[in-house]
Amino acid sequence: MQRRNFLKISSLMSGGWLLAQMLPIKGIANTTEDLCFQPSPLIKICDDGKIYIYVLKQESGQGVQTSFPMIVAEELEANINDIIVEPLPFDATKGGRYGTGGSTSVMTQYDALRKAGATAREMLITAASNEWGVPSSQCKAERSKVTDTVSGKELSYAELYTKAAKLDVPKTPALKNYKDFKIIGKPGQKKTNIKNIVTGKYTYGIDIKLPEMLYGAVVRCPVLEGKVKNWDESSIKKIEGIVKLVEMKEMGVNNRNGVGIIATNRWSAMKAAQQLKVNWDLGKHATTTSKQYSTSLKKALKTKANLVVDASGKPAELIPSTSTTKLISAEYELPFLAHATMEPVNCIAQFKNDKFEIWGGFQSPGSLSSVCSKFFGVKNTDVFINLQPMGGGFGRKLSADYGGEAMQLASHANGKPVQLLFSRAEDMKFGVFRPASVHSLHSEINTSGMPTNWEHRIAIAPVMDSQGKKGNPNNLQGELGGGADNDMYYNIPILRGAVHRTESPLAEGWWRAVNFTYNNFVIESFIDEIAKAQNKDSLAFRLSLLASKESTMISGAKYNPQRLATVLQEAANLIEWNKKRSNGTAVGIACCFYNHAMAYTAHAFEVTVKNKVVTIHKAVCVSDIGTVIDPDGLENQIQGGFVWGMSEVLKSEITLQNGMVQQNHFRDFEVMRMGELPPLTIKIIKSTEPPGGAGETSVPSVKPALCNAIAAACGIRVRKLPLKNEGFSFKINPS
Repeated sequence: MQRRNFLKISSLMSGGWLLAQMLPIKGIANTTEDLCFQPSPLIKICDDGKIYIYVLKQESGQGVQTSFPMIVAEELEANINDIIVEPLPFDATKGGRYGTGGSTSVMTQYDALRKAGATAREMLITAASNEWGVPSSQCKAERSKVTDTVSGKELSYAELYTKAAKLDVPKTPALKNYKDFKIIGKPGQKKTNIKNIVTGKYTYGIDIKLPEMLYGAVVRCPVLEGKVKNWDESSIKKIEGIVKLVEMKEMGVNNRNGVGIIATNRWSAMKAAQQLKVNWDLGKHATTTSKQYSTSLKKALKTKANLVVDASGKPAELIPSTSTTKLISAEYELPFLAHATMEPVNCIAQFKNDKFEIWGGFQSPGSLSSVCSKFFGVKNTDVFINLQPMGGGFGRKLSADYGGEAMQLASHANGKPVQLLFSRAEDMKFGVFRPASVHSLHSEINTSGMPTNWEHRIAIAPVMDSQGKKGNPNNLQGELGGGADNDMYYNIPILRGAVHRTESPLAEGWWRAVNFTYNNFVIESFIDEIAKAQNKDSLAFRLSLLASKESTMISGAKYNPQRLATVLQEAANLIEWNKKRSNGTAVGIACCFYNHAMAYTAHAFEVTVKNKVVTIHKAVCVSDIGTVIDPDGLENQIQGGFVWGMSEVLKSEITLQNGMVQQNHFRDFEVMRMGELPPLTIKIIKSTEPPGGAGETSVPSVKPALCNAIAAACGIRVRKLPLKNEGFSFKINPS
């Protein structure tokens, strides 16, 4: 009996896509079993007892290959060790929400995975009850088997699957009650891929090897939008293994013009890239420096805004100042930042029979398929992508530049696959970057010391201007996300958000925590400044602004200010907010409502500052993301987000000289090392609310919480990052 005879497809829906339509046409499940039962497009149970789960969200270290099986195992009543995770290859003919970003993987798949598990469970129970001739209510599923609770008889799922396959698929299977969960929310679950990761057996994109594979490298123009004049092929004539040199062209995916090298081995390709002499037309950004760009951002703030919106996000006018009220103003500045993933971007492409096959890790495979297919004049359905786990994404792998370059090389390789790998230096210099920005904030204060209005202007080159839609007016409002306009989480009567558009000398892309990484820092710092200017306690000030804010919809998300108040209060308790401290020692706090992931987080620090030497005694993070699937995985996310935020506030920056990125490696694009981090106390708020997203919520409020603590300790308000450039140095005191 063949597997197809047992195929049962339910009408499970996710994000508007019929999951049944996403079953891959090739590359599915590396198994040899002929006998399997598929009650849902997401689950397959085979005669050896193995349960296959198909995952369309990409694994980038965030743990979907652990959390997704936990969700299914809970409803299926399966032994989680029986579950094997298989990523779905991307096939444009099938569609589906393969994009991985915005901390939405669990949010968007939770209900569908639960329903899939419950569907299979009910069918297996029914099959067992039919076999024994007893009511299904007398049968209980647990640990991959069904038991007759009266007689004690047992049948494993492997023994039941043929009988279950003949049954009708239930349309509305009963889901378990939260209080009955045995797997979801329980600590101690090992990552399903941890053994292979620590033993080096886990296969990332960088590890793929194919028959007859060639190797590529690209000599890219060092300045954005520069062009190739010519190159001297004789400069690499002594290097063996060179197959071909080709001119590389911009494709509208943030790649640069340059010269591509195809070789028989990676060493020859890399060596040729180092030695090839190329003459460039560097273009209009050839003289740009970081200082010049900073000046241009500040000048832009003095010009008419390209967009002004009110609290509802609708077009408005800026707020005229009232002479009878007190005005508080401040200006903040943040630099360009690289993504710096541990696994530099890489891709294998093969062009054969007028079709592309791709191997690699992509957060947005649909972008690669749709945009790059146009460049080559093929259909997007002629681009098949074998998705691989990513050694870090953080937004870098939303870009299709490295995939597009690999496809260009492959189009000249006579049907052979070509692997393109960025070196660490190339990934630092030629990636897509978190935009630099300058912010100007103004607020009028009434006689009670409360803000009556709030104006937040931002000068920035919108990220979406770099994503193939340069100059589109719709690109502007996206930069106000994170509290700058219609998602402001504090109760301030009149709000205005304004964007002053600039042109970036670098390709830009969304960074971990997107626009919250700059807007939340500014908002939480400025709220602190307003409180201090009124001699108000900054925690009590925040809580008072939240207490008068009604639960409402913010940017399409249901907002509950009490949940934000709770994480603030809990963080204050953990940091011992009201404890009496000696001069020079103080605490600071900040919070973030990460609205599109329905997550509420607060950070707090205790520091001592003397002569601009900051001793960090301790840090705390409290987070409420609703129902928690994998508590250990959530703690990992919070710890990773903490490192990310600490690196940004203390050290990290990308600088320009003559239009060229100056950083090459982790030695000059600095990130926090383990021994540099202060003790971090984490508290997760228990909740039965629908699950939110954990990947980014723990990043934004790290920066303002630390800067607020420094201001409280020494009176110096830091408004420009990173702090190392403001004369501060740091040490850790774990006591």
